[in-house]
Amino acid sequence: MKRDRADVVVLGGGLAGLAAALAFGRRGRRVLVLERDPPVAGGGADTLFEDWERPGIAHFRQAHNFLGLARAVLHNEAPDVLARLLDLGATENRQYELLPGDVRPADESLVSIFARRPVFEYALGEAVQAEGHITLRTGTRVVGLLGERSVVAGVALNDGTEISASLIVDALGRTSPLPRWLSALGAAPVPERRSECGLLYYSRHFRFRDGVEMPKVPSLTRAPRGEIGYMAYSIFVEDNRTFATVLMPPPWDRALRAFKSEDAYMAAASSMPALAPWVHPSHAEPISPVLPMGSLQNVHRTLVANGEPVATGIQPIGDALCHVNPTFAYGASLSLDHGFALGRVATETDDPRAIALAFQDAVGADAAARFDAVSAEDRDRMRLWQGEPLDVRTPNDSMALFLRMTVYPVAATDPELFRAVARRVNMLDPPDTLERNEALIGRAEEIARTNDVAAPVGPTRDELLEAIGSA
Repeated sequence: MKRDRADVVVLGGGLAGLAAALAFGRRGRRVLVLERDPPVAGGGADTLFEDWERPGIAHFRQAHNFLGLARAVLHNEAPDVLARLLDLGATENRQYELLPGDVRPADESLVSIFARRPVFEYALGEAVQAEGHITLRTGTRVVGLLGERSVVAGVALNDGTEISASLIVDALGRTSPLPRWLSALGAAPVPERRSECGLLYYSRHFRFRDGVEMPKVPSLTRAPRGEIGYMAYSIFVEDNRTFATVLMPPPWDRALRAFKSEDAYMAAASSMPALAPWVHPSHAEPISPVLPMGSLQNVHRTLVANGEPVATGIQPIGDALCHVNPTFAYGASLSLDHGFALGRVATETDDPRAIALAFQDAVGADAAARFDAVSAEDRDRMRLWQGEPLDVRTPNDSMALFLRMTVYPVAATDPELFRAVARRVNMLDPPDTLERNEALIGRAEEIARTNDVAAPVGPTRDELLEAIGSA
């Protein structure tokens, strides 16, 4: 049996794993990253998107949005990665330019990044491979943990190799087997919460044709997003004049699973006034097939229960710790934030218990609050789509839907509401900061009473079915 050792072993070379590796490596720690998928040969943004195969990450080519939190983490922790991203064709979305009023210095944090996931991951991976303290081992599969009960001491690989380490970082994403692995050691169960997203996800990527300008949309994402009573839609702006449309029906509406057909998908998108100017054949060309994604759940885990770790020597981060409805685009930003946060706290002490508690202090409350906020909105959206009469113009029936469907639209007219909404959307404030601000909530209600809040316009469900049936 082959035995090896590293200071820090990172399981998974996705966004969370690469961020953690970079955080530890740049602090002088010897890091081994274990990744199941093969490496990418490199190339430009389009080559990366078209040729890089990542079977271990089912959502690798799905639409992503890198929020203000992600941009802030790179700006503060890895400005070279941010510069490389821009060199590859990513763009900064300076949301403060949309502010209805004078810009303050603090508003300059309201910047997100438009990029496709492969482009972002490649820029981060380049930085990791350039670090002398980091070794990236691809084509490797981890099959279990080494240790006893609540103390993790290493990992076992599929080729029989055992690797011991002072700290294991679980960056294996939403399908992480960590609870099962810890159970096999005899550890206490990992506290976990789950809720349904209530959505299926059908995305497709496009590129604007030469000479065509991106439609002007006065929203934080510079693109449309809406809910039309029985489904939702969104557009994610990306790098190098590309974008992705996303159609999101509920899982119980089996007729709308026709979106997996390219003809039906294009007919549906073309029937929606907000999407039609983007996807018209004279404006943009598809650069991907329709990419379905289902079985969407919100999941929150923690390794600290009643103030004590259920396991030490290992720490889940990113989607392995908390993953939520992808339409909120929290995943990438949480992955970066968790990776660098763990690098900071774990270089301040060698005590495994202290590391677990310090990481919980750094990100635990935020991760739990993100899960709570998204779960509440998903629950109430399902209630609304199933016919329950909810008044979204007041917080009394559903604070979550009031924020999404009333406060967000009216914020474009009020500087303080704009700032609060932008900070909430970009994960720069805790998710309940705005809803606890009674003055701003009251202001939004007053604006909604005195001004029409334009609801997203779309075909009725029967009209949509007729359109896709004709296709």
